[in-house]
Amino acid sequence: MSSINSAINKKSRRQRLFSESILYLFLALFALVITFPYIWMIFTSFKPSSEVFTADMRLLPREWVFTNYREVFSQSIFMRSILNSVIVTGLGVLLEVTIAFLGAFAFAKLDFYGKNLAFVIILGTLMIPPQVLMLPSFLIVRDLGWLNSYQGLIIPRAGAAFGIFLLRQFMLTVPRDLDDAAQVDGAGIFRRMISVYLPVCLPSVITVAVFSMLGFWNDYYWPLVVTSDRRMRTVALSIAQFKNLEGMGNWEILMAAAFLATLPMLIIFIFARKTLIENLTAGAIHG
Repeated sequence: MSSINSAINKKSRRQRLFSESILYLFLALFALVITFPYIWMIFTSFKPSSEVFTADMRLLPREWVFTNYREVFSQSIFMRSILNSVIVTGLGVLLEVTIAFLGAFAFAKLDFYGKNLAFVIILGTLMIPPQVLMLPSFLIVRDLGWLNSYQGLIIPRAGAAFGIFLLRQFMLTVPRDLDDAAQVDGAGIFRRMISVYLPVCLPSVITVAVFSMLGFWNDYYWPLVVTSDRRMRTVALSIAQFKNLEGMGNWEILMAAAFLATLPMLIIFIFARKTLIENLTAGAIHG
């Protein structure tokens, strides 16, 4: 009997090992498909112009050159666009996270008339394509005199519907006893938000901040609509300046600029990936 069980266990282990191998192979191929354009971009940024379009289409350059990056850094407009993106992203993330945290606390812990209806309406805005809101948003920004300004780039895009939803769901899991104990100690509503809920919800706040950061940094269409002054362009727009009038050529410089533009977000993701994965899978685990 024991020999039969041993044979069954060995067969089960082999089947499990085979299934896991197939799964890992599929994930590796999928990861290669996703990352290959980025790998090609990085290696192309170190190629001379004569090697960008060749018959063999080599991945690795025959001659490694660094003049492409020197050309990018020599463009003052590109460096100004990086500064603009840093300002817009930093202030935009701060504003969006603040709105999301305050809204989530109100919907999760406060009682007021029409709370559920207001929350449903806010969630409903997630179903509206951003292109539909672009024209009325532009008209409002124009009438306020915010064209070619930081407030015009930041405030209309600081909607925090997703952040409010994510933080609210997390705050609902916080025990009410913590809030009651803080009230007994004489803490007001803002003191409870900062001292009780912010430390507990910090991983979710970081998740909202990272998604907001990606949205502001990579946004292309809204800065294109509200800025006509090159000095106010963000980095997503300024990359196009390295293409010539025919839209061809200078691809090695364009790839160098694109790599520099994606590098900050890549670094942030590497440091925040654990928090992101834990928060995005928390609902599935608890469900």
